[in-house]
Amino acid sequence: MSIFIMLNNFFHDFAVALLFASLLVLGLIYRASKKENFKVRIDFARELYQMLNRVIVGCWVVIILGGIVRTLAYEQYEWTEAAGRGQVIALILKHLLLVSFVVGGTVLQLRLRKLFKAQQ
Repeated sequence: MSIFIMLNNFFHDFAVALLFASLLVLGLIYRASKKENFKVRIDFARELYQMLNRVIVGCWVVIILGGIVRTLAYEQYEWTEAAGRGQVIALILKHLLLVSFVVGGTVLQLRLRKLFKAQQ
């Protein structure tokens, strides 16, 4: 069971990193869409956007399912007595920061969807 939890935690963290990286790329696409010569690259950008959307959905599945497992196993496998209750506050702050990044990225994702639908 310990190896399963360790792998779950690894894939959960990896999915978070991949989600973050995908949203960063969408941010770059959105920034490029504001430039004059974007129409030349719109087909490539649309294709990249569609691929990243699939990656993002996969990341969300892994994050949610892995997060459930991680939450249930946290106290047994990750709890550090030395950190005490302070780690709960650190986890809350970490999740608030990550959620703010993801909300911003999702806003960009929706703006790009609107842009690409308007260009069809």
